[in-house]
Amino acid sequence: MKTRTKSIPEQLKSQAETYVGDLSDIVFFDIETTGLSHKTAFLYLVGAAFMESGRFVLCQYLAEDLSEEEAVLKAFSERIHGKKRLIHFNGSTFDLPFLQARCRKYGLECAASAMEQTDLYRRISPLKNVLKLSNCKLKTLEEFLGSGRKDPFTGGELIELYHTYRREKDERLLEVLLLHNAEDILGMLSVLSMLAYPALSEAQAGAGKAELSPCTDYAGKEQKELLLPVRFPLPLPRPLALHADGIFFSGNGEIGLIKVPVFCGELKYFYPDYKNYSYLPDEDYAIHKSVAIYVDKAHRVPARPETCYTRKTGEFLPLFLSGSTKASSSEETLFAPVFFRQAPDRPASGKLPSGKQPSGAQTSGRQPSLRSTQKGQTAKQSAPFREGFFEANSAFLENPSLLSAYAAHLFAHLLKT
Repeated sequence: MKTRTKSIPEQLKSQAETYVGDLSDIVFFDIETTGLSHKTAFLYLVGAAFMESGRFVLCQYLAEDLSEEEAVLKAFSERIHGKKRLIHFNGSTFDLPFLQARCRKYGLECAASAMEQTDLYRRISPLKNVLKLSNCKLKTLEEFLGSGRKDPFTGGELIELYHTYRREKDERLLEVLLLHNAEDILGMLSVLSMLAYPALSEAQAGAGKAELSPCTDYAGKEQKELLLPVRFPLPLPRPLALHADGIFFSGNGEIGLIKVPVFCGELKYFYPDYKNYSYLPDEDYAIHKSVAIYVDKAHRVPARPETCYTRKTGEFLPLFLSGSTKASSSEETLFAPVFFRQAPDRPASGKLPSGKQPSGAQTSGRQPSLRSTQKGQTAKQSAPFREGFFEANSAFLENPSLLSAYAAHLFAHLLKT
């Protein structure tokens, strides 16, 4: 069995600490095997990065013959024993189950099984389209970040090289095998910075003042927009710009700015218990039955879900609510009262008993975006949602907690599209 241990560059150690914190209990690992099935294939190489005696090291164990697989597994488990967190790239699907199965074959304890798992692939891959990645292979992510490799081989291509090394013990082939595994580990460390993208949903309102600012849309019409500075929990490795449904975001390093179109006009607040309300067609709003008894019967009708509202004119900011209306979302509670263009549970349809439709009634579900895309750009299609609004008043603009919650809501929407 060949064993190699070497120090990892301080720059990678520092970056790892930035994105995952204290390294003392963390192990980064990757394996190389002679095939995909743990029933017929062997594990011939395992590499890991961890803190040891004050140094951040890369340790590799290579079986010079298939008979040494058990020794490799035992040595690796003993060396990482006591560590608490295991970080890997797509290891939940392949590396860890393979490692566990081969340990079971020899009746060995698998130290990795008891550790908390972090799969970088599963954290980053949901943002494939947002980041415009062709795929989420480790090499692709490294290229996205501008780093390259010396190793030209894939794991599959290395299998034949390993078998040749077993027969010939050519040191040049040994170096090729170890290089590939080492670059997988170092590549994993380099893409830790991409954890900053899913962490955008934890952004906080920045030090700058949130404000409603005059702007001009692409048709030349005067409007207003919310300028919301944000600060990220982790620095972005590359500048990022996103837009969907009228929301624009740009960020670089640890700070960014979200621009949100302000709806200026009249919206409706819908009372949830419509059976306790009467609708006044002439005034176009609903009032509680306890008050409606004083209104002539000729001027009131029982309220329906789509007519049980009061109207309000003002400046409003959009909310992108889940499609379900069976229960109020957390946003509807946090930013209450929430206003709508139409009844949130169903589109308005048919005529009112008086023959008059409530003002602004709609006959379809989603509304068009509040702000058009730039000339030459294609509007990004987002997941289905209910469009709600809340008042952009001073109570909101001067509340850092609400501003941060709204930023998190907007990022959740942008990163989903």
